[in-house]
Amino acid sequence: MALLASALAATITIVAALLPPLHVPGVPDGQKPPLYPAPPGYLLPWHGGEIHSVTQGEDTPFTHNGLAAYAFDFDLNYETVVAARSGKVTMVKADSNQGGCDRAYTADANYVVIDHGDGTSGVYMHLAYNAVLVRSGDLVERGQAIAISGETGVTCAADDKHPGPHLHFQVERTEPGHYFTQSLPIAFDDISTHEGVPQEGEAYASENFGSGSPHAITLTPHRIPRVFNPLATPRNPGLMEAPPPPADTPTPAASETPAATETTAVTPAPVASTTRTPTQTTTPTPTRTPPATATATPSPADTPTETPSPTVTPMPATNTPAPAPSAGPGVPTPSAAPSGTPAATVTPGM
Repeated sequence: MALLASALAATITIVAALLPPLHVPGVPDGQKPPLYPAPPGYLLPWHGGEIHSVTQGEDTPFTHNGLAAYAFDFDLNYETVVAARSGKVTMVKADSNQGGCDRAYTADANYVVIDHGDGTSGVYMHLAYNAVLVRSGDLVERGQAIAISGETGVTCAADDKHPGPHLHFQVERTEPGHYFTQSLPIAFDDISTHEGVPQEGEAYASENFGSGSPHAITLTPHRIPRVFNPLATPRNPGLMEAPPPPADTPTPAASETPAATETTAVTPAPVASTTRTPTQTTTPTPTRTPPATATATPSPADTPTETPSPTVTPMPATNTPAPAPSAGPGVPTPSAAPSGTPAATVTPGM
């Protein structure tokens, strides 16, 4: 009986090993980690089993300083780039076919930015023309192919004169609207030496097989964060990997814009009122007012002036210049109106 039970248990174990795991609807399997926010840990950004070397390490006087202080260049020559960590694609550029070892190409790099959901993003730069395999908004998992490496943007060969195809990879602070920000120190779980930090001139075999594949080495879930302390001084400050965010950061510009807007708004207001008001006021006032005054004043002024003239004989005798009244309304219109008015006022008073 004991032998039969043992045989039955062995049969069940073999069958369970051969059959695929049972999936209960509505219950997560718990085998696949979430893609976003991504679990911690980075693997080298090329297919598992392949070997590539580091052409430029972190914190160098060439181009890996400042914002790019903790970046790595790998010698991928038009080869497949895979995600070093899962996340969400936030920015993509693939329409450039320009590149070279000159500052004029700083804005010509093709790239993919993957947000990890923890305030950091991974940027993959110098990708080949029209060779990006993902779109903005896509969720990608670690080990998934995302692009083909190339030589767009500032890419220098060994002679520092001609373009050299490679992959620039860095983990940086997530800043919406900016694809190239301050890089941060990281380590790779599939590098067993130097605390997981790639060293310039050394070659490494990737263990980034993607999900469901065995790994040759034991991977650590994450490494202890390193101290942020870049020291390298740029040999050529003009030769940067990409335009720095301060140049196109909206925050300073926005704070200065209101001041400029207020100045502009205040300036036109006085100019408009000073320039247009006198012109419009001066021209219509003398033109329109005198005719109205000349027409209205002489008509009523002549009627009362001629009425007392026949009654009082000395007044016409003293003011004998009859031509003066007739010349007054005819030639100097404004003068005649005021002189006629006082006459009419004095006469009734007398």
